[in-house]
Amino acid sequence: MGTPLLKEVLQEWEKYEPDDDLYVPSGTSVTLNTPVVILSFDRHRPRRVEDLEYILSFEQVRDAIVGLEAQLRRDTSAEERLAAVLHYARHDAFIDPQHVPVGKLRE
Repeated sequence: MGTPLLKEVLQEWEKYEPDDDLYVPSGTSVTLNTPVVILSFDRHRPRRVEDLEYILSFEQVRDAIVGLEAQLRRDTSAEERLAAVLHYARHDAFIDPQHVPVGKLRE
């Protein structure tokens, strides 16, 4: 099965527990092809663990994606989901739909 990529996790976010946490390699420029690690919730775990950096819990991932889809009134692409999730992670706020890159996945 291997390590999932962020684009796969953002496509299938509903299969994860809301309390599960999403981590990426520290110091990485996060893209859809970034490998991710899913860890069970632990309130004592720091935001940085070994060589991993916390992004969001899946409850927050859900909120960012569902919120954007409600505002756009349509399903979102992988690129749009990435923009929404990273904006939420960096700013603790939902992305303005006017600032979302529109369109299909660009790899």
